[in-house]
Amino acid sequence: MADVENSSNLDDPQTSSARRKINPAHGDPNLNTHIAPELNKNTAIRKFSCLQSFHLGPLMSAAVVELIGTFLLVLTVPLSITSSPEFAPLAIGFMLMTVVFSFGYLSGGHVNPMVTISVWLCTAKGNRKEGTRGFSKRRLVLYVVFQMIGGTLATLYCMMLHGREFPVPNMGLSFNQMLRGFLAESVFTFLLCSVVLHVAISKQRNNNFYGFAIGFAVLCGGLTCGPISGGAFNPAVATPLIVLRCLFSFSADGCTPLASLWVYIVSEAVGAVSASIMYLAMQKVEEIY
Repeated sequence: MADVENSSNLDDPQTSSARRKINPAHGDPNLNTHIAPELNKNTAIRKFSCLQSFHLGPLMSAAVVELIGTFLLVLTVPLSITSSPEFAPLAIGFMLMTVVFSFGYLSGGHVNPMVTISVWLCTAKGNRKEGTRGFSKRRLVLYVVFQMIGGTLATLYCMMLHGREFPVPNMGLSFNQMLRGFLAESVFTFLLCSVVLHVAISKQRNNNFYGFAIGFAVLCGGLTCGPISGGAFNPAVATPLIVLRCLFSFSADGCTPLASLWVYIVSEAVGAVSASIMYLAMQKVEEIY
């Protein structure tokens, strides 16, 4: 009887129909609807895993964020001066704060060749007590090159937004104007580099205020000597803006600021080197406290 009942159950149309519904071989539509999302999910995971397999090394990552940060900073300079000159130092200072806080953990957030040179002069040998490696020449060159590329790209982008005529740092052509510009640029580049060294390189570097200090240094410099020299404090700002405006400008005075470009470079170098010398001379002071 059991065999008969089992055979009758197998021959039952309802039973065989139910078995067909749950049999994957019959192509259950409900089963396919459950499998399809899983397949799509696995495909998406594979795609993302391919993207994750592409990554930059630590040094190249630092160089790339230096390019991006310099691009954003340099782009802010002419556009903010054009839109609202009286508030331009605020925009520039806050942009620098944003960049430093965003990318500082990757590269230090220099976005300035003179800051990079100053840091290299003070940390080239590293710190044996703390077990830190020095700032290598390779990193120095890579930072400076990518910063200048970022400034150049920002200038070209500014030309797309604003046209070929845009404000650039200009201290004038007379000896008196260049002397005043030299003094202003050197002093406030010294301030900027000193702030970076003391809040981001020294023993108090593990703090939460370094970005504010660096940004406010540029803000103070822009408000103080903007009318004297333009308040560049950065070759990646002055050089691309002045050179590319001279190359693409149609106006007769488009190349006038080019005559004072060397003053920016030399004065900023003097300020950066002076900040490094002062920082190294003061390092033994901390042993007293």
